[in-house]
Amino acid sequence: MIGIDLEGEWVYRVRYRVLPQSRQEFESSDDGSCKMSVGAGFVSTCVQAELVRRSAGERFSMPVTAGLAAFGGHDPALIQTVPLVDFPQDIEAKPGALVACSVDADGFSAGQVLKVNDRQVKVDFNHPMIGKNLRFEVEVLAVMERHG
Repeated sequence: MIGIDLEGEWVYRVRYRVLPQSRQEFESSDDGSCKMSVGAGFVSTCVQAELVRRSAGERFSMPVTAGLAAFGGHDPALIQTVPLVDFPQDIEAKPGALVACSVDADGFSAGQVLKVNDRQVKVDFNHPMIGKNLRFEVEVLAVMERHG
């Protein structure tokens, strides 16, 4: 078994799926893979704790209850009201619609429209899986030591 430093000296190449209790896939690495750095905050600490016990070639599946806050806690500040004139023209402003916006030079945030009136659109940018019981399925493809 590989010794793992929780400060992020190890990087894991994985394939993963996140499923709510309904078993309908919510998020995945699709057919590709992605890198997870332990301690970087990319994934729940309970999933990281299981990941550090695994070697390349291993698979695991684990429940993560809502109480473990896999995607953080609900933040009321992430519910934004946007003037309808500023809402993206290529997205129909209706409850349930998904919208993406730039948050900085390196990323974006996705939100879901909650409410629309003739002047404003209310959008929730909290992660949609906050407060839900989930199942993480992970296949460890490689474990790499981070250099520099």
